[in-house]
Amino acid sequence: VDDWRAADQDAFWHRKSGKPVLSVVICRSQSGELVTFRGMNTEVSLPAGSLCAERAAIAQAASQFQQAAGILAIATADPQDKLNPLWPCEVCQSWLSKLRPQSPSIAVLAVSTSACGAFAVRVNGEVRLPPQLLTQPSPRHGPSARMAWPELVELMEGISEWPWEARELVYVDGAWSFLHSGHQSILRIARSRGMHLLVGVHSDEVLKREISGPVREGYETRLGRIMQHRHVSSVLKDAPWVLTHDMIMSLGIRRVITGSVSKVQDVRCCSGESFDDPYRAARDLGILEVVPSVDQTTEWKVHEMSVALSRL
Repeated sequence: VDDWRAADQDAFWHRKSGKPVLSVVICRSQSGELVTFRGMNTEVSLPAGSLCAERAAIAQAASQFQQAAGILAIATADPQDKLNPLWPCEVCQSWLSKLRPQSPSIAVLAVSTSACGAFAVRVNGEVRLPPQLLTQPSPRHGPSARMAWPELVELMEGISEWPWEARELVYVDGAWSFLHSGHQSILRIARSRGMHLLVGVHSDEVLKREISGPVREGYETRLGRIMQHRHVSSVLKDAPWVLTHDMIMSLGIRRVITGSVSKVQDVRCCSGESFDDPYRAARDLGILEVVPSVDQTTEWKVHEMSVALSRL
């Protein structure tokens, strides 16, 4: 928008309607980098059909030999603020639908004003909430200070794709004490469900509040073990006990995995408040999958066994 305003305007390109529209396409290149391509509507000959900004931007990406599967998002704005928010026309929607088999989850953004400070997001026609800052922090539902969820994410070595950039992001969380057989199984299954596995690790403070008894392994030990696991793409540090709609939408989570032996049972949760379903938001969105646990192993059973063996 700033570049358009700084340039000398040529009224010829919009000689019919007098309404310029700008668009930008965001792609992931084959090298893994994010690249952008912009387009503007043109109205050279209306009988032959005008060219919308969205299609111009897509064509620009194709002309630079970008892969159709690499298209992640497309945003559109009226720099004169006469039409915003502006969604793709029927022809452009048809183009996007044809691209869907190559890139199933293209995010379509419409800004409220040309300042681009607020916007709406649609994915496959469904409205999604854009990433948001936490406005009412809660020790049970999120970080203890105002921050964006992505600030808590750390990529594993060799991973260049952030969770919210992944085509199919899967989330699983827990204490991960002792990383027993049940944990190993759920991590393997969760990784098989998508392109990127984000693993939440609860802090010592969260566990002390949610369980009865001491924390059996410190946070740094548990976090370090998860960060070395081969199935993990990234970790969410100090993950909240309860998933929220804001967290799911901000991080772009498409599926949440939990075992039939849940994390509540795993840590032998006994406080009354903790019997609340920590995955209610995911369940309500229809993205929660409960997979059969490999056995009935829990961290407190592993701990009791270790204590018994130490007494022999």
